Amino acid sequence: MKSMTGFGKAELRAPVGKFSVEISSVNNRFLEISARLPRQFFALEARLRTLISAHIERGKIYLYVGYEESNDSAAKFAINRPAARAYHKQLMQLKKELGLSGGVEIHDLMLLPEFANPDKETIDDKLIWPPLEKATRKALNELISMRRKEGAALARDMRQRMKVINGYIKVIVDHSSDFVDSYREKLAARIQDLLQSPAPDSVRLEEEIVMVAERIDISEECIRLKSHVGQFTQTLAIPDPVGKKLNFILQEMNREANTIASKCSDIRISSAVISLKEEIEKLREQVQNVE
Repeated sequence: MKSMTGFGKAELRAPVGKFSVEISSVNNRFLEISARLPRQFFALEARLRTLISAHIERGKIYLYVGYEESNDSAAKFAINRPAARAYHKQLMQLKKELGLSGGVEIHDLMLLPEFANPDKETIDDKLIWPPLEKATRKALNELISMRRKEGAALARDMRQRMKVINGYIKVIVDHSSDFVDSYREKLAARIQDLLQSPAPDSVRLEEEIVMVAERIDISEECIRLKSHVGQFTQTLAIPDPVGKKLNFILQEMNREANTIASKCSDIRISSAVISLKEEIEKLREQVQNVE
């Protein structure tokens, strides 16, 4: 089981330059990737998204890529045409003013500042992608490793809470028989009153017995609660993303607890149900961080 929060970072030096990749993730219902890349890497964003989505299924992912071009890289250069025209015009005027001979050649212009600048808007994807992919995979692996460690810690805590919940279920089951006995005594007294009336109403008597029996019977709810606890514990061991399934199981557990609370007025059972619901709520908060 993996958490949805984590961080990974990697740096890589290649002939074309230095790459810095940072990937962080937080809770989110679905997979959402937010990328910040150098402008010249925009064409590679789709590949990076595909790479990340192949390893992560849920979470808000923040991707940052930094790049420092190597001085030895075969960067493309663009001639600064406005500057070249301005240089040529001024040199021709200067030649005329000073009465100099000869013409202005291209190599004269090439020696002047800002005649040609590196073209930062274009880049060779074939040279950039291999080191960028390697750095991204390294950062991604570090992120996933952190998510797994946090997920393992969450799983341990959840298993412990399931043991606590099992304890509350046992308390409910144990006291439910006492509650039934107590209610049976009250029901017997009520039946005795009905039988002593001038004209006992057998239909009404039967209806009251059925109603009381349905009202106080919580055996099915307890059985389902135990089943949900087993399902939850088993799901923790599944290697696939389980956050949504765990959340659904907890919703069902909470529903059974509410039904028990509505059926039983016994103070001991009510207290155990409240404590059980508190543990379920804590688990639901934790599950929001599970992939």
